[in-house]
Amino acid sequence: MKFSLVLALAAAAAVFASPTPSATPNRIVFIRHAEKGCATLPGDETCGEMPRPPGGGWPPRGPPGPPGTPRKFPNGLSADGKRRAEYLRTFFGNASEFDFGYVFAAPREPELKHGERTYATVAPLASDLGVDVDISCATAPDAGACLAAAVARVAPSRDVLVCWKHRELHLIAAAMGARNAHTHYPDERNDVVWIMEGDITDKRSMHMPGLDDGRVDEGDPDLVVEPVDNAWPGWVCRLLAYVLY
Repeated sequence: MKFSLVLALAAAAAVFASPTPSATPNRIVFIRHAEKGCATLPGDETCGEMPRPPGGGWPPRGPPGPPGTPRKFPNGLSADGKRRAEYLRTFFGNASEFDFGYVFAAPREPELKHGERTYATVAPLASDLGVDVDISCATAPDAGACLAAAVARVAPSRDVLVCWKHRELHLIAAAMGARNAHTHYPDERNDVVWIMEGDITDKRSMHMPGLDDGRVDEGDPDLVVEPVDNAWPGWVCRLLAYVLY
């Protein structure tokens, strides 16, 4: 009896420890929005890069809005951010190694999407590719689950681009099945690209001329792909210990 239970638990553990196949064999590419500024509507002037407070952390709140409205965090792209958005048309464009059939972004207010930084980052590229920017998961209670379901519906022969807030990217990748998405996207960078094929398999810099000059891939800790976590679930280990000892 005890031996049979051990075998059953071992089989269950093997299922959990086995690699989880991607819902589709296409690549899922994750990027952070481009450099942020203060613009919130098309045509607004940016206020430049917002300085970070001493010791890092989130940038200070932006200038006040109309009387009676709260001060808002910068929501659009800076001049450098707009340049990066244009560069993506080449980096991810039709002549690149990528073949995007779907693009996601995360504007919280759909009516203001054109000035929101994740949408504005990928809008020029999406226009070139002839695809719409999907914002349906931006306000979902569980963005990771929403994106995972949406990606599962995409034709398996096309790549998918996800442009999101950087502190949520690893959570979204994990929700999609990546077992090595433990560390959030680096706070101080906008050039790092994560590529997922079941797990995160590659991290690279865009090396955009003028913005990413001097970046050296070798030895860059932000480009290290974390090892896949194949650990057995804790409940299996505890049950095995109980049965055996």
